[in-house]
Amino acid sequence: MTTLVNSADSHVVEPLDLWVQRLPEHLRARAPRIEEVDGRWVFVVEGMPPRRMGPPSADADKGKPKATGFRAGASDPDLRAEDLDEDGVWGEVLYPTIALFGFVIPDPELRWATARAYNDWLAETFAAASTRFAGAALIPVQEPDEAVREIERVARLGLRSVMLPMQAPPEGPYNSDRYDPVWAAAQAHGMPVSFHVGTGANPVTERGPGGAVINYVEVGLGAQRTLAYLATSGVLERFPELHVVMVECGAGWLSWLLERMDEAFEEHEQWVKPKLAEPPSFYVRRQGHVTFGNDAAGVVNRDFTGVEPLLWASDYPHPEGTWPHTQETLERIFATVDSAERRRITYETTARLYGLEAPVGASA
Repeated sequence: MTTLVNSADSHVVEPLDLWVQRLPEHLRARAPRIEEVDGRWVFVVEGMPPRRMGPPSADADKGKPKATGFRAGASDPDLRAEDLDEDGVWGEVLYPTIALFGFVIPDPELRWATARAYNDWLAETFAAASTRFAGAALIPVQEPDEAVREIERVARLGLRSVMLPMQAPPEGPYNSDRYDPVWAAAQAHGMPVSFHVGTGANPVTERGPGGAVINYVEVGLGAQRTLAYLATSGVLERFPELHVVMVECGAGWLSWLLERMDEAFEEHEQWVKPKLAEPPSFYVRRQGHVTFGNDAAGVVNRDFTGVEPLLWASDYPHPEGTWPHTQETLERIFATVDSAERRRITYETTARLYGLEAPVGASA
């Protein structure tokens, strides 16, 4: 019998007319929306370049969301559960696909209306459908007081995590105490705070030779930066029950970051502020986490990083994810790993953080 696992990073695919349908009437003309341009779909978001989506006829007869190319389970919780059962996955932490843009809409009113519409849809469509789905609410941070109010609201809706932009606003880096009310609200509700790669800024930094690979590498560097900010500035020390998760960034870099931070903390002590009670690596091992899918480097380095920070993820339904070959992937990257450690990385820690315990007797 297949041993069930949890995915710490999976994605929904939002209806392409979600914001046109759900935004307040006076904002609908400015809503994020799909349009046809020169025979192709583009997704239009105020303040951002149009995003190419695919041909208008894409997947209409294949049970996939129009112009997205993803499996129907990306938008339908019942079909999604069938795919999870086939792959030996019990629960998932759910992040957006299209709404990842939502942090960078310039106008505050439109930005917050867009985020609330997504959070409502996620709660109604997935959180209400099954305890297997732990939704991560979209929380812009430009207005921290509003962010706290939205955290309070989505907690009542049944969402179980909050997602902040990986790239903090220029006027407020994550070592600023302006975010203390946000950390406090997330901690009070037991909601892990997630930072998904490619959010908060345009993830495309290079369009020349090698651009596709360069951008893929560059987008993961934000996770190292953000985790360093949270660990070294005292955020994790001040909020000891707060857990932070760097999402879709791999795990191989974590051991290097822990060593690098501790080296500076100890060898350059005369310049270090604040004077933390423990080295930065202590707080990451206690409260920090990174998600990974196919890559084995983080697993190899687990004796140094500890097992607690490592969260396996399928990235369903994205093409770089492990579905429908999750079990084969896990056998490969955990071939030499003790079964208890494998269980913690692939199931137990995610279950504890997000409330994803499978019922007794559940099986794939």
